This record gives sequence, C-alpha cells and structure tokens, in this order.
Amino acid sequence: MTVTREEATALFTAIWADLLGVPAGPDDDFFDLGGYSLLVVDVVDRARAAGLRIRAIDVFEHPTAAGLASAALTGRDPGFRPDMVAHVWATSAGPWQAPPSLVPLVPDGDREPLFVVHLGTGHVRLFTALAERVRCGRPVHGFEAIGYRARVRPFLSVGETAERYLSELRAVQPTGPYHLAGLCAGGVVALEMAQRLRAAEEEVAALVLVDLPSGMPELDPGWGLNEHFEYMLGALKVQFGLHDPVADLPGVLAELQRRAWFEDTDGIDDFYRLVVLWAAAQYAQEHYEPRPYAGPVTVISAAEHIDRARAYWSPHLPTARYHVADDVRMQHILREPGVADAFVEALS
Repeated sequence: MTVTREEATALFTAIWADLLGVPAGPDDDFFDLGGYSLLVVDVVDRARAAGLRIRAIDVFEHPTAAGLASAALTGRDPGFRPDMVAHVWATSAGPWQAPPSLVPLVPDGDREPLFVVHLGTGHVRLFTALAERVRCGRPVHGFEAIGYRARVRPFLSVGETAERYLSELRAVQPTGPYHLAGLCAGGVVALEMAQRLRAAEEEVAALVLVDLPSGMPELDPGWGLNEHFEYMLGALKVQFGLHDPVADLPGVLAELQRRAWFEDTDGIDDFYRLVVLWAAAQYAQEHYEPRPYAGPVTVISAAEHIDRARAYWSPHLPTARYHVADDVRMQHILREPGVADAFVEALS
C-alpha cells in the first residue's frame, strides 16, 4: 500500500501527540514538545509497524512530523559519518590482538587488588580520585575499553569482553578472593566477570556496581551496530547541539570531557571512533541476558533510578544491598560521601 505524504505526516503527528501527551501539529519539533532520546525508539517502532521504514537518526535529523514524513518517503539524509562503523572494521585489528587494557589507577597496596571496569564510553581513569579514598590498602587497576587507546575493533558481546578482561585480571592475580567494580555499562561486564569467576570456583569477595542500567534492553535489540552508532550521534546532536560534525565538534567534545564521559587527552580525530566503541558497548548490553548471581554485591544507583533498578535487578541479584546516590551524573556520583562509604563497606 502506498502512503501519501499527507498520510505519513498525519501518522507522525498522531505519534507525537500520543507519546508526549500534548497537542501536536505537523511543524512542531518533537524535542521542543518534550521528546527525548529514548522516546525516539518508540517513534521508530510505531512508524515501522505502520509500514514506514525509518531509522533513529531520521527522527533526530527531521524532528517535525512533516519533515520526517518527507524523509521517510523520499529517502533519508545519510547523517553523520554513516561509514564510520565500516571504516573502524576495515582499518583496525581484531579485539584479541589488542594491547593490554588494564591500567594502574593506584599502584601501591599490600592487599588483594580492586579491579574496576570502565564506563560505556570506555573511560576508566575518572575513578582514580575515588579509588584513593576507598581502596582500604589495595592497589586499584582499571580496565579501559578494548580499542580506547589503539585502533582495535571492539567486541560485540559482554561475554567476550568479560573473558578478555579476565585473562588480564588472572595475570595480575591468579587466584581469589577477587574484588570487582563496574561503572554504568561496565557494571554489566563486571557482573559477567564475577559470574565466570564463581563458576570456576573462585571467591568473589566484593562486587560493586555503580549506576547500572535500570533495565535491559533500553533501545531495540533488533538494531544493528550502525543504528546504535547513529542513535548515539543523534542523541549528542539534541543534547549538546552537534549540528555540524566539523564546526560543532570541539565544543561537544569539551562538554563530554567536562562530564568525565571522555578523557581530557581524547582528541577531535578520535571522536567518531570512540563513539563507535560506545555504540558497540551499548549493542553488547542490549543482547546480554543476566543470570542470577548470589554472591555479595553492592548496587549504587541515583535516587531517580533506584526504584526501577531495584525492580529490574532484584530477581537477578537477590542478595544485593542498594545504596542511593543523589546525583545521576557520573562526575558527581563518584564524589558523594555516601558512595565512598558504600565502597569502603563492601571492600573492608
């Protein structure tokens, strides 16, 4: 059945109004009406159910009902760097060939180490300041994402990522008891590492998970890596004003560094490659099926997410102790006294 532009416009206008709960017209901007990045997933799902093949980047690029209808019927704008995923795969070595991803955050200490898994963006050194306060006499090592420092393709599964990190962990500490932590999406990897250590009959004395996703999947498990990459860029476009991928990029990168999502040493030339790594981490998380974990575990979640996090994770983490942090932003959550107290309690 052929859909006219008027019918497509009416469909998107109705989707706007239904999802946002406000009156919507064909020229109203989805995000100005209160739309946000995760709701874009619902827009795409509803459009596809009605027979219109759009992608998430189309909503970010054409945020009015009339504009999106036109893009859906005449072909989409290719968006930001649409070939970047293919470029990374064509110009990078395989992930098992990557240099070591374990970096010393606090090298001295005479107790068993604490191993910390990076944010979804791949950055882990932001944990250093908190590590000094909570380590209880332990050296602290952090896992940076595979490919964060070198041109290496990322893994696309949590299990493969966990296995690679465990090979490095065992080289530093061959036997337990082990102490693990994970930041944001890295908490899912840390959980899988703990599962595998316990399956090998090793003791995991502490597992601290900071700002875990409050439910999975968050996006659409049917999306490919390129759609995840485009979604990430679209979300950055809306949140930070990334309209021109060249002119606007320095300001966007500076803001991401201020928020501790990327390191201060990350440069403009690395930006799109690092977003591919970020998208790969999101893709892997979307396809991860958590199993029940009965070991000691501490979950630290922002106040606005704690109820959803507890509802989702309680069946998987029946012995978890939950601690509330007031500020969801990672650069602040790691500074809160209560977060430090939760780490000390778990590690001591």
